[in-house]
Amino acid sequence: MPFHLLKKKELLSALSVDYLKSQLTQQAHIRMQLPVTLSNSEPEPDIAVVHIDPKAYGVRGAWRQPYRHPSPQEIFFLIEISDTTLRIDRQEKTLIYAGANIPEYWVLDVVQRQAYIYRHPTPVGYQSETILSDSEVINPLNFPSVSLSFIEMFLP
Repeated sequence: MPFHLLKKKELLSALSVDYLKSQLTQQAHIRMQLPVTLSNSEPEPDIAVVHIDPKAYGVRGAWRQPYRHPSPQEIFFLIEISDTTLRIDRQEKTLIYAGANIPEYWVLDVVQRQAYIYRHPTPVGYQSETILSDSEVINPLNFPSVSLSFIEMFLP
């Protein structure tokens, strides 16, 4: 779909996916608005940065393997793009993702132009929350040598 026909959240998701793909080439697979499999649900985060597995996440029957979604052990980090869902993304989803032992979870607040970074999951939530502005950079836990710029993930 042409970018000019997308809603702001969809456009930001698409731009962020393109940026992450360019920065994590051959290091991770970037999925947009597709399910991940947790123990008791299959949420659809806006962006999932997952392990590269040429036999995984394929079309049913491809490589003679059943179709499946990434499990928590295959997820590097998840991102939600938040415009009207900030409370849900910061409260409810943090509990779900931490409980599933997702090592890192980001919420990009498009209204305030800041990122909430959650790290170090426990069964009752994340141990660490950091708030970064859109002008800052981050090194994801699983990619310490990669610096990602939030300005590239927010619309001008």
